[in-house]
Amino acid sequence: MTQPDGAVARGAIDVVAADSSYHRYDLLDESGQLTIEVPANDYKIRVTPAYGDPDMPDDGLQQWAHGKTSFAQADAFRVTAGGTTEVAERLLPPSPITVKARDAITGAPISRVCAFADARRNHCGDTEVTISGLVPGPQTIRVYTEDGNYLPTDATVMVVEGSTATAVVDLTPAAHVETTVVDAATGAPVAGACATVAPAGTGELPRVGSLACSDEAGRLRLDSLEAGSWNLFVRPTNGSPYGAQWVGATGGTGDPARARTVTLAAGRTVSVPPVRLDRAGVITGTVTSAATGAPVTAGEVSIAHADGLSYLRWGTSLDDQGRYRLDWLGPYKWPLLFTTDDHALQWSGGVPVRSRAKPVTVRTGQTTVYSPALKVGTVVTGRVTDPAGRLVTADLEFHNARTGEVVGKVWDYDGEYRALVLGRQDVTIAWKWQPPFVSYAGWYDGATDAASAKQVLIPRSGTVTLDVGVGRIPATN
Repeated sequence: MTQPDGAVARGAIDVVAADSSYHRYDLLDESGQLTIEVPANDYKIRVTPAYGDPDMPDDGLQQWAHGKTSFAQADAFRVTAGGTTEVAERLLPPSPITVKARDAITGAPISRVCAFADARRNHCGDTEVTISGLVPGPQTIRVYTEDGNYLPTDATVMVVEGSTATAVVDLTPAAHVETTVVDAATGAPVAGACATVAPAGTGELPRVGSLACSDEAGRLRLDSLEAGSWNLFVRPTNGSPYGAQWVGATGGTGDPARARTVTLAAGRTVSVPPVRLDRAGVITGTVTSAATGAPVTAGEVSIAHADGLSYLRWGTSLDDQGRYRLDWLGPYKWPLLFTTDDHALQWSGGVPVRSRAKPVTVRTGQTTVYSPALKVGTVVTGRVTDPAGRLVTADLEFHNARTGEVVGKVWDYDGEYRALVLGRQDVTIAWKWQPPFVSYAGWYDGATDAASAKQVLIPRSGTVTLDVGVGRIPATN
């Protein structure tokens, strides 16, 4: 590897099989060279230069041989058994790009625009921003505004070698919600009550993101919202005497199907009538297994789906005796979701979808005991293979075929999976396969979307054996 001027370059090399079956990483030596022994195959090569410390390559300047910016574009180099393949790569000269933004509806220029390429290349400007040190070619950058009046977008821009190109990115105006939060009994303002939105009727609370919270006067404003139909969810901060609620037409509810629908348009602000908070009650209990009667000690009780990547938690963990306590819910009927390691995902009442759940009633200032015996569920097992028939690691997610709700998920470690899913129900199965430097996603069996996915009947008990083949369908998110 050489620098743009032909001098020796330092840094790191990734050698990746074109079929994703093999990957090696190592550092270049002082002469800018590296020799790696690999199985016979076709390979793509990523180089990560280190213009400063040779042990600290700059991930923001990675390129693929020859002179490409992505795995998909990279050239493939054939390595034959007993042979030697030589590849020489000259680094592209880091070049700048100027980013401007305009209103996607009116075409008007937008001020205070920001552009993010990586942690070291994140800048804001008045009407434009210039990012230096990017690899020439197509690059994806995140464009946003400081005031939150426009929705951020990931834009593909073209960096031109040796010159400063200009990219104009269209940003869609954000929608906003304004309301006040008050005590339902007295009408007094309530501070520190935080709100978020969910797609109307779904109960799908966000797993990441920020909450907008009310000020001392009870005023609350949600920014950076997409146009569409939404439900509001309000949760007071920890230690508050008030309970969480889905915001209904006249008061709170624990059922998102009964929540007020707020319709938002791009660039518009909608004022919602005051959110009336009731005092909280408590749900507590001990979760056991219907099969053994023993406590279930690993898992979570919640009001919405979550996962290990979530930092917005909508529930609480089970302790080492299977006990739980939810003390921040409003006095309504709440469907509860039980997500555990050794039982099928299920809602209160032992059902797979929220609409069939047996809600648990919360009463102001009182404690409701709910101690379910969880069903183990039906075992779904099989192999996960790539197009060449090799076992691969992938994420599998089971969806109720009628409602689309997630009813089970598993990550296989070695190409063989075992999931627990409640029956009887028809499901579709989404998969995500992420070999090095690329991400693929699709549906069983060979489908690219949920609408065309093959449905599988999960019986009430027993074992279903189902092999899942993954393909090279680019993931969209």
